Amino acid sequence: MRAMLAVVVTVALLGCAQAWADGAWDEVVRAANAEGEVSVHGGPGAMFHRILVDGFQAAYPHIKVDFNGLSGRDAIPKIVRERAAGIYSLDVYNGGTSSILQALKPIGAFEPLRPAFLLPEVLDDKAWLGGLDAGWIDSDKKYVMGFEATVTPMLSVNWDFVSHDQLKTYDDLMKPEFAGKIVWDDPRLPGQGVSTAQRFLVNYGADWLKRLFAKQKITYIANPRQLAEWVVSGKYPIGIGLAPQELQPFQQQGLGKNVSAFLYPLAHPSLEYGYGTVSMLSHAPHPDAAKVYINWLMSRAGQREWIKTGENSRRLEVPIATPETAAQPGVVYVAEQNEENLSTRQQAEAIAKASIPAGP
Repeated sequence: MRAMLAVVVTVALLGCAQAWADGAWDEVVRAANAEGEVSVHGGPGAMFHRILVDGFQAAYPHIKVDFNGLSGRDAIPKIVRERAAGIYSLDVYNGGTSSILQALKPIGAFEPLRPAFLLPEVLDDKAWLGGLDAGWIDSDKKYVMGFEATVTPMLSVNWDFVSHDQLKTYDDLMKPEFAGKIVWDDPRLPGQGVSTAQRFLVNYGADWLKRLFAKQKITYIANPRQLAEWVVSGKYPIGIGLAPQELQPFQQQGLGKNVSAFLYPLAHPSLEYGYGTVSMLSHAPHPDAAKVYINWLMSRAGQREWIKTGENSRRLEVPIATPETAAQPGVVYVAEQNEENLSTRQQAEAIAKASIPAGP
């Protein structure tokens, strides 16, 4: 009898908790509708605008998304300047993490994020690879959450111009025939290029990385779209730090059909969040709309939109977007964007700055 009573009480309490959660969520949505707007920073380009705006607007038509798709290289200094002047224009930051941890966290730009997680499906540990808390990127485990899980390729190669027999390992990049044939997203700057330099450093060491910079007459560029275009055209058939999102539009037009990722096993493979992180800004001008947006983005519906980027989600019930870059069971990955790994990123950046001549 006591056991039956305990079960009844437990069920009743769960029902009350669910009712409270539903009621709290409905209240936040009403307040968000009254605010009528949410200001979101996301990845650059039309694809991110489509994914991060259209799906949300369909679900919450009364909340307009003011979307800023500037590159983090441009957006972060702007946010720092605005906040120094007492201007708080942004609610939600979606994007890469290393720069925001170095520039925005120290100035108190973030609001603790867990209180913003309201939907039960967002809080459900079983829904996430490694559990929800495995996605915390900042060392405090409270400000920046990663919802993506992608084993990012280091190279993209146009195999119309490179033989598979020529390029079998990363050491092959040192071959004389590849001198002047490589373009690299500038590793002296925040972005995919320095992430790749970090991975080379962790797996092959500083001397190897310095030799690659010194030996191969590499072209460095801070324009991701131009990088993709050069690899597609074969001007530089090997692209280091080429963002898959930049390649996608060319291949959708039937160009660069033989451009693909070069995947070679690493002793210390890296799991990247890429642009797949979310933070809530302190002094958010639309705090309730920010909560609604964050919960949508972390929900099944939001993550089904996210995988249209071609990147994989940490949500386990969401389809795998790209099998070859999906995390594999039993493999131990380096979470290179986590705050505790910033030192190797900074070391890679310092090596790049010391090794690459000033200028373009």
